[in-house]
Order: sequence, then structure tokens, then C-alpha cells
Amino acid sequence: MLKRDERRFKNADRDHDGIATREQFTAFLHPEEYDYMRDVVVQETIEDIDKNGDGKINLDEYLGDMYTPESGESEPEWVQTEKKHFIEIRDANKDGFLDAGEVANWILPGEVDHADNEAKHLIHETDTDKDEKMTKKEILANWNMFVGSQATNYGEDLTRRHDEL
Repeated sequence: MLKRDERRFKNADRDHDGIATREQFTAFLHPEEYDYMRDVVVQETIEDIDKNGDGKINLDEYLGDMYTPESGESEPEWVQTEKKHFIEIRDANKDGFLDAGEVANWILPGEVDHADNEAKHLIHETDTDKDEKMTKKEILANWNMFVGSQATNYGEDLTRRHDEL
């Protein structure tokens, strides 16, 4: 842990004077918020997940960071989704591993449109006939998705009259 903190401090201390300014201390504590700390965040992530020490993350290591199967337990559906994401999205060069660049794209994706992601998620989960349109029937059949979503103001927006609905 000391080696990790020292590396993080050296990267945060941009003027290399050994004294942390307020910004440098904040970068030390929250490196994911600073572009110049990006490499440290990626390196720490790889070190945390890479169990065999080869400097990259394979599918088992990737899943093992999120899920450990219990004996006799069936694998949850979200694990299958994560496997698919690893293979189809995260492993961009299709070599079976996540390298530093792929880890960076995974954990530090840049600007994320959370409202767009939530809308896509709601459509994906409720559009049972996969026509990319939601009917009143599909919405009512999945009401719990909508009342739990910030995109619908936790269901409040569904009680207002909308022409598009």
C-alpha cells in the first residue's frame, strides 16, 4: 500500500516539490477526476484485478472482480451480460485480454450521457417485441423499471399527459 500511495503522490505532485497543494491532494485522493492521473488509475485497476501478474486482465479475472460463484448456485443473468460485454466491447483488439488502453476505456470512459444511457436501458429492458418502441402495455408490464428510474423522475412523469405516449 505504501508503494502505491507513493506512486500516486509523485504523480499528483506536478511541481515535484514534495508538498501537496489543495489540488494536488485532491488529485491524490480522487485521481479519477484528473486527466494527468489517468495512468495511475489504470495501473491500480490492473494491479487490483490481474491475479496472475501478467499485466493484463483475462475474462476470469474480470468476472472474478465482480462475482464469485457459490457451489450449487446458478450463474446470474448479469454475469452472462458481463461476459458478452468483455468479449464484444471491452476487449477491443479481440486478443482475450484487457490491456491498459482497454482498461482505460472501461473505467474512464470520458463524457457519459447518463440520461441517454438510462433511456436506452429502459427501452432495452421493456421493449418485449424488440420493435424499438414502447407501448403503454409494455410500460405497464414493467412499471417497476420506470418508477425506479431517475429518467422518469421516479415515475412522476408517467402520471402527466404526454402526446408522445
